[in-house]
Amino acid sequence: MGQGNYDHPSYLTRQSIGLGINTAGANGTSGGRSFISDLRVRKASVTVRTAGTSATSGNSAILLCIGTMVTGFTSATGFTLTTSTGTNTVGTVALGSTTALTVTTSSDFNTRIVAGSILALKNGTDATGVYDYTLEAYLDPTASWTGQE
Repeated sequence: MGQGNYDHPSYLTRQSIGLGINTAGANGTSGGRSFISDLRVRKASVTVRTAGTSATSGNSAILLCIGTMVTGFTSATGFTLTTSTGTNTVGTVALGSTTALTVTTSSDFNTRIVAGSILALKNGTDATGVYDYTLEAYLDPTASWTGQE
């Protein structure tokens, strides 16, 4: 259970976290950032740098969690939480053949990434698409507090 000041901005303010630019190539994985506290991942903003050649979902920005994540924080699922460990997909943003400098946002992932897990980027089957991935997130309320008391 979380401890410390729940009114601290780390719990209340959504942060913008840049995950970097992917490396072009079909089904390739790139980037990778770990976190020292449990993090609640919400939405993503993906900026196309180089248009893909796939007009369908082949050009996708897939967010992976390598480690442990928890899903089910919505009333649609009845708040039934599911813990997944290993390499799992947090969410996908379909880019298709959109042109450079087009920005696409995701749905609300509302997923807890457990401390020590890695968020990485995976490409779809398109070999040429390049994108820049930015994530909206905040310190999960159940995270251990490491700030001032």
